[in-house]
Amino acid sequence: MEDRNRAHHRRDRLGAKRRFDEVECTVSHLLRFPHPALGGRRYGEALLQGLGARGLGPGRSGAVEIGGGAGHVAEAAWRGDAGPFTKARWTAIDLSPSLIAAQRRRAQEPSQPGGRHPRWSGLRADCLDLPLASHSIDGLVLANEVIADLPVESGRNTGAIRLIGELARVLRSGGAALLTEFGGDFAPGPIRLLGAFAEGEHVEWSIDFRQLRAAAAAAGLLVEELPLHELLGTDLSVRCASYTDLWRLRRFASCEVFAAPEAEVRRRFPLLSRVLALELPPLGSPRWPDATAPGGFAQLFRALILRQP
Repeated sequence: MEDRNRAHHRRDRLGAKRRFDEVECTVSHLLRFPHPALGGRRYGEALLQGLGARGLGPGRSGAVEIGGGAGHVAEAAWRGDAGPFTKARWTAIDLSPSLIAAQRRRAQEPSQPGGRHPRWSGLRADCLDLPLASHSIDGLVLANEVIADLPVESGRNTGAIRLIGELARVLRSGGAALLTEFGGDFAPGPIRLLGAFAEGEHVEWSIDFRQLRAAAAAAGLLVEELPLHELLGTDLSVRCASYTDLWRLRRFASCEVFAAPEAEVRRRFPLLSRVLALELPPLGSPRWPDATAPGGFAQLFRALILRQP
């Protein structure tokens, strides 16, 4: 029987904006615009610059992004400063017809700075059966906040472990992969996500990074794990809107679902920010990005870098 999450994404028709504003507001979505906590950079720029600083680059094959959401990381690479990945060849792989279409529209938007991305291509496919030849990628495979959607069986992140095997297959010597997600050295736990009228309903699972490290080592990959905020070079003292703050604010006012800095929120909404008692926590707080979660960005979000020696 087909995994429920796979079926959900394969049939997905929910627009990218509604999905990431209302159903699963990711860290990368909250930080998609230039942000003071990232030194004025966008999330995608900070992420790719951080990889470049660790010696990773696009090689000849470029970057392959699995589950690129609304396409903001690819856009940052084309229209921003992404270190060695700036204007690199970019291949998007996504199972969702709605999201791969959104990524294509963003990459091909001619009116934005930099114009259309001439080196972008998209494939609708399953990441557990990558449409890539063995030992063909000497650049980067990126799965940013994706692997929580993959299957879990009997307390094991079986889908994420299977993806590790696919990465070992497609990477050639010198190639690398980056997996980012929430979790730690503990067993997977479920999080039920849904929007209004149960739109986009599905269950995501935290990642037991012990399992992924063991699978990568067994596949012969070199493994480096670090907190995601360290890879991004984040100033965790910056106070800004959490998803919880924005959910409350948007009941009474129109605003972007973005981690706007505290001063900006209080300037735009002086009365509501007091009446609603918006918390606007520091990025290092366990209450950011979501005050209802068991831990925050700094505590739970990890980056796993895998290299093919």
